Amino acid sequence: MKPGAVSVMEPVLAAEVPPSPDYIYQVKWDGVRMLAFIGQGEVILQNKRGRLKTQAFPELYCLGNIIPRGTILDGEIVSLRNGKPDFSRILQRNFARQPGPGAPPIDYVIFDILCIEGKDLRSKPLKYRQEVLASLELPPGPVSVIENFSDGEKLYASTKKMGWEGIVAKEVFSPYRSGKSPSWQKIKHRQREKFWIIGYTAKQGRFASLLLAKDFGEGLIFCGGAASGLSEKNKEDIQQILQTLISDKGAAAVPATVKQPVWVRPLLQAEVEFMEWTETLTLRAPVIKALFLGDREFALS
Repeated sequence: MKPGAVSVMEPVLAAEVPPSPDYIYQVKWDGVRMLAFIGQGEVILQNKRGRLKTQAFPELYCLGNIIPRGTILDGEIVSLRNGKPDFSRILQRNFARQPGPGAPPIDYVIFDILCIEGKDLRSKPLKYRQEVLASLELPPGPVSVIENFSDGEKLYASTKKMGWEGIVAKEVFSPYRSGKSPSWQKIKHRQREKFWIIGYTAKQGRFASLLLAKDFGEGLIFCGGAASGLSEKNKEDIQQILQTLISDKGAAAVPATVKQPVWVRPLLQAEVEFMEWTETLTLRAPVIKALFLGDREFALS
């Protein structure tokens, strides 16, 4: 099998942990999904959209020396900060053609094996594929095999306490099928963070959406818009406050799809609950929970 001829198996979103002895449970790593094709001393990396990413992650060239030829691995590339996956850091690496000096370090967490030494394993049950994966001898370094757990509720509670993304439940007898499959289910925690308000959009002069940004260490980066969670009264009050902070320029660049933004000085913060980060570093399903000016919180009705 060659790159481009294989696409990844993806989990469907579930509301709760499926309680069954026919599942194994794994941490859902917050990173970039990647297939690794191992040739004779060479490695080709392909993301879940089918794009080649080999040059972006030269640390993984080592796979060509430690994994048998004709093997295809599936896993997640992550960048850890204080022991926790940092999605903004891995995006820096993912979008770079080649990592420059000071690029964030990465790890490759392998959670499945599709082929070994030319033998296609995709029709084999997950339990068998996990046994083959566990038999690989990996030296210390940026490559590791994911840990499997039998207690999904306990793992889910642990990942919530640690502030991680969630877990994936996988049927032990499931084959590897490309595309979304109910045999794999992801159960995610909603995240909560503070963002600077850099402006807003309006329709016919009335507030429509807040424009949010966050500083990941190199200045403010636009993270999308949000209005959910705000009542009409909230919107009126916020617009009055923001009009006292009007600026002639934006504190962060925004895409052209943001029409006629009204810029403000980034002095007000919004606490936002959201499902996940997208690959463009915007928020999926954001809900505004609170507003802050310094330590002062503005109540939302």
